[in-house]
Amino acid sequence: MYKPANIREFVTPAVHKKAASKTVNGRVKKTYTEAGTIRGKFKQKGTAEIIANGLTVTNEKTSFITWFKADVSAADILTINGIDFEVKGTPENVEMRGRYMIVTLERIGGGA
Repeated sequence: MYKPANIREFVTPAVHKKAASKTVNGRVKKTYTEAGTIRGKFKQKGTAEIIANGLTVTNEKTSFITWFKADVSAADILTINGIDFEVKGTPENVEMRGRYMIVTLERIGGGA
């Protein structure tokens, strides 16, 4: 049975923002609405620098382990310490038990 950490280690708060899209003048615009706060364990995996369109872009990949929450999906935003991280892919329901989930996050910042 999977056991990620002691429950007392789920101390990092994250604000969950649900993504919704609507078409305005023929262009798709994303809007985010706050869906609550979740607590978990934040772990950074790595950072890479990419040159895109002549600009240096920093790409950070991280993971967030928390209690299972069925409404977290791809393209949602988790705000941790004032920094927005986008959920990449479907969060992993560990052992399909509905107890823990591992969310893969990505922060892209740039324009330097």
